[in-house]
Amino acid sequence: MSKWKFEYLRNRRKTPISYWVHKGVGEQINGYVWCKEFEPPFPKKKPTKGFPFLTVTVKGLEIEFASSYEIKHFLEVMEQKNLPTTRYLSNLRGTGYGPNNHWLSRFPSHLKSWAKREKIIDSVKRAKKSLDASGADF
Repeated sequence: MSKWKFEYLRNRRKTPISYWVHKGVGEQINGYVWCKEFEPPFPKKKPTKGFPFLTVTVKGLEIEFASSYEIKHFLEVMEQKNLPTTRYLSNLRGTGYGPNNHWLSRFPSHLKSWAKREKIIDSVKRAKKSLDASGADF
């Protein structure tokens, strides 16, 4: 059984995937945590609602997404029959940070088998499809 929750938060909340998807503009000088602009950008704050945030719960695990770019990246990685190494994924970011800090290295190992990932992938895709159908700007 899986479920998902889409909500608006008062403050922007980054996820374990955020650093690996959203590169801070000027992060080499100021550091990632101090960046105000990102490429690709996070979704903008809705004036009366807040920042969009998605949580998909499947197999007892909560997977959080702060943008549709994060969903896309998550699916690109998890849909590979043979998971890439976190060393490879960390090198793609180009900062020398990782591989032990990469979100995939923190992903529970008992859920990394292809059979279990298929169910996780399906749940995330269904949540994204529902969001797209609702017209949520994510």
